[in-house]
Amino acid sequence: MRSFRDELGKRILILDGAMGTQLQERGLLKNGVCPDYLNITHPKDIAEIHKSYLEAGADIIVTNTFGANPIKLKEFGLEDKVYEINFKAVKIAKSVVGDKGFVSLSIGPTGKFIEPVGEAEFDYIKEVFKKQAQPAVDAGVDLFSLETFMDIKELKAAIVAIREITEKPIIAMMTFAEDGRTILGTPPEVFAKTIEAMDVDVIGANCSVGPDLLNEFVKRMASVTDKPLIIQPNAGIPRLVDGKTVFPVGPEEFASYAFEFSEYAAIVAGCCGTSPAHIKLLSKKLKGKPVKKRSIEKATVLTSRTELVKMGYSNPVVFIGERLNPTGKKLLKQQLKEGKTGLYRKEAIEQVEHGASVLDINVGVPMIDEPAMMKKCVLAVESVVNVPLVIDSSNPDAIEEGLKAADGKVLINSVNGSDESMERILPLARKYGAAILALLLDETGIPSKAEERLAILTRIVNRAREAGIKEEDIVADALALTVGSDKARALESLKTIKLIKEQYNITTILGLSNVSFGMPNRKLINASYLAMAIYNGLDSAIVNPYDQLLWQIKYASDLIVDRDRDASIYISKSQDITLQNQTVKKKKLELISSPFEKNSLEDRLFMCVIEGNEEEIEKLTREALKKYKPLDISNDILIPALDVVGKLYDKGIYFLPQMIKSANAMKKAFNILKEEIKKHSSSAKSGKTIVMATVKGDIHDIGKNIVSLLLETNGFEIIDLGKNVDEDTILKAIEENHADAVGLSALMTTTMVNMKNVIDKIKMKGLNVKIMVGGAAVTEDFAKKIGADFYAKDAIEAVRIAKQNV
Repeated sequence: MRSFRDELGKRILILDGAMGTQLQERGLLKNGVCPDYLNITHPKDIAEIHKSYLEAGADIIVTNTFGANPIKLKEFGLEDKVYEINFKAVKIAKSVVGDKGFVSLSIGPTGKFIEPVGEAEFDYIKEVFKKQAQPAVDAGVDLFSLETFMDIKELKAAIVAIREITEKPIIAMMTFAEDGRTILGTPPEVFAKTIEAMDVDVIGANCSVGPDLLNEFVKRMASVTDKPLIIQPNAGIPRLVDGKTVFPVGPEEFASYAFEFSEYAAIVAGCCGTSPAHIKLLSKKLKGKPVKKRSIEKATVLTSRTELVKMGYSNPVVFIGERLNPTGKKLLKQQLKEGKTGLYRKEAIEQVEHGASVLDINVGVPMIDEPAMMKKCVLAVESVVNVPLVIDSSNPDAIEEGLKAADGKVLINSVNGSDESMERILPLARKYGAAILALLLDETGIPSKAEERLAILTRIVNRAREAGIKEEDIVADALALTVGSDKARALESLKTIKLIKEQYNITTILGLSNVSFGMPNRKLINASYLAMAIYNGLDSAIVNPYDQLLWQIKYASDLIVDRDRDASIYISKSQDITLQNQTVKKKKLELISSPFEKNSLEDRLFMCVIEGNEEEIEKLTREALKKYKPLDISNDILIPALDVVGKLYDKGIYFLPQMIKSANAMKKAFNILKEEIKKHSSSAKSGKTIVMATVKGDIHDIGKNIVSLLLETNGFEIIDLGKNVDEDTILKAIEENHADAVGLSALMTTTMVNMKNVIDKIKMKGLNVKIMVGGAAVTEDFAKKIGADFYAKDAIEAVRIAKQNV
């Protein structure tokens, strides 16, 4: 039998093209039809499409199951058919393919965001994907294709789900907008470094854009990872021609990118709008060609949802903020006991504004539910800052909750040389794609000699390799011991760092503050020890980022040991070496420019919106009602704060998760104000009315929901009709609610044309409403052709358009 893993990386493999486009051409995608259920009702058509791609030269045939998960199928009343549909789909494909190729199960997103962006929990989404994957395994599927994911945390949940039931190969792909980011702000490099650390075989990108842009995005992945790559572009961005959706890139133009794809790709495929003709020409140019090898610079890489931090391997020393730790902090301890996270959010923001590139999170307080609190604090911190995290706990259950809550690739703090620790922690790191902080101690304690500590590291490195963890994902802690009790052992830690670099050259770290414990003038000791440690090979340190002397020593030491190769970092800081990361801080502060006295009621309420502080905003809003009228609070405090959030988003300082968090906080305040308005008014209406709907045939509503939320928090009355809404329902809602505007959304290229049907009926009836359209596949040109008044590329633009024109 052929083995996918044996063939992967040796020659370029061809994966098939669009299924939906072929179904549409056969007239099978009529309104209300579930594409996945066609495996049951029209198996012959599905088989014929598979056969056409196989004959065109495809090595991998992907099943017609993109939306065959319980959540999506429920939209069609088919949630009890999950097993049958997926099992049958694999059997249809295998009956066509035989031994001529491989069958991959298509798995698409659920349409739900995982918290904190949405309300779905990681474990719930994981179980949803397991229900889809299991029947495919039972039917003998060869591999899995995770396609068109927009939320990297949801993609991680899908990978974990599959790995809990099978070791079969996984292709993991995300979809990127024209700006080179996913809808939640993840760029290609961050995606690549986050997912390559998990147990997947191929990573890459599909859908959204044509071969020109997607080629650039996947090339960016190739610059940071040696993992096999897949590129699966659309046949261009769709246009409306004579009332039909048309993809502009034909087979010849599509195949003209073959040479560029072959420079980095292990698998090449087609997405929306591609056909057997596209795949046939692509196959002629690429099939059987060897996959080119790539070499990349080594580094320990940690990621958040949007940012990437490189550590070790001659990169500048990285400071990890230590202050999200309740040890010695009474107020933090009290908040954790009360289940609150306000101080964690505030401290996270302050540490990042003082230059911390990564934050360590520890919630170790006796008599609390540490796993639950770790999850809560990770979600809270991620909602206000964009930096990677260190999950710091001795409790494996708390570590796992932190790993599930984290968006990106984290550092686990820690694993040690005891068998018990390695058996519990290393599988977690592999399962969730985390790096590990290796404490050079074991059940016997901390060795006094550097050579003995190195022996423990050797044990950890060997066991990590067996678990599938690369050396770049191991960070060795030489253990900074206090000079107050034993100077020799503190010096031995410096020797340990040097030995680690000589034998392994892996990334090193110290908990710097330990060295000065119990001594006066601790800052001086910390700074002096830092300089000595960097000279011996220290790559990162867990520190107090507010200590300006440490930053001075770091920048100067990086320069001297040639980590700051062209002196650019030192020179950029030389005018005022104590300002750390002040460029970003100043930019953010200038944008915020709170008009209120610091720490006043008004200022705290304003900042609740900026920081997305849902815990405090309700209490502060009620306090404000004792002083102001509801509309004054809305117009003078809340809406101006949300405007600032929009500016932070425009400047790339905030991304969609923070924007949603701010809007959710704002909504809580608005709900209180609405209740107050109702008490003194016959009408609860607070603004102009907009009807929102995802058009008939389309069951995707993430984008529409975000737009609805932001419009509502900006004072508009929203009538949200949901998804898969027919024309008559939309028109009825416009008339009954005397709407001022209507917002129409469509994600699928096959349902875009239904927008035109709605608009035509609105104009035939002579309804005086503004019409705004948007969605992943919608363009400004398309909007004009169907007669829409406005096109909004994202939620922020939709709010601006509504404010100016409705």
